[in-house]
Amino acid sequence: MKTTHRCTVLARRHLTPRTVRLTVGGPSLTGLTPHPAQDIEMLLTDARGSRVKRRYTIRHARPQVGEWDIDAVLHPGGGPGSTWAASAEPGSPVEFAGPRGKLRLGPADGHLFVGDEASLPAIAALTEALTAGQEATAVVETESPADRVPIAAGRVRWLERGGRPPGDPQALLAVVAEEILAGRFDQVYVLAEAGAARAVRELVHSAGVRPDHVFAKGYWTADRRPAVTSRNPM
Repeated sequence: MKTTHRCTVLARRHLTPRTVRLTVGGPSLTGLTPHPAQDIEMLLTDARGSRVKRRYTIRHARPQVGEWDIDAVLHPGGGPGSTWAASAEPGSPVEFAGPRGKLRLGPADGHLFVGDEASLPAIAALTEALTAGQEATAVVETESPADRVPIAAGRVRWLERGGRPPGDPQALLAVVAEEILAGRFDQVYVLAEAGAARAVRELVHSAGVRPDHVFAKGYWTADRRPAVTSRNPM
């Protein structure tokens, strides 16, 4: 059963020109410790007055004071999520359900994380949760270097999208193929645009990585159709 929280925006700051961190808090968050990369389902209102839902990764949690940090990418076009993230100020009320999500880190030594701006908060949270002796490589595509944020991975391969359409998987596929051929990974996590996540998942499967060692999730959809996800418990 979902738990709905009615909280308040406590603080906001820009991490990059297009990414804002919103700290939300309230009594119902006290004592709650989400798993790394779990998210919330924000309850918003669109331009027509209809209720809509948008999901955001919980980047940090401070259960002792009932605060969570939520990182949101400001996408062009003024959708409900971007409109909320761009306008929310300290004191604004927020309503959301969570924490949600079944992704758990596997007990392997070598981990590969693949994603883009939308999944950077999740990748950052997951890499920080790795234990001593576990190694991580991240392959992340952003529009430009200005969209990058720190990741606690031993190796990070940043890709610059430039003029290519968001969600085009070709650059990710090329670099992931290089990494998979090196054979250093026991667990692979693909967190990207739905079509790109599907393409990378198929590449990883074809390279011989066991399906139950691959977690693939569409974090957004370029064509606005529902995201297709593949979740293999680890």
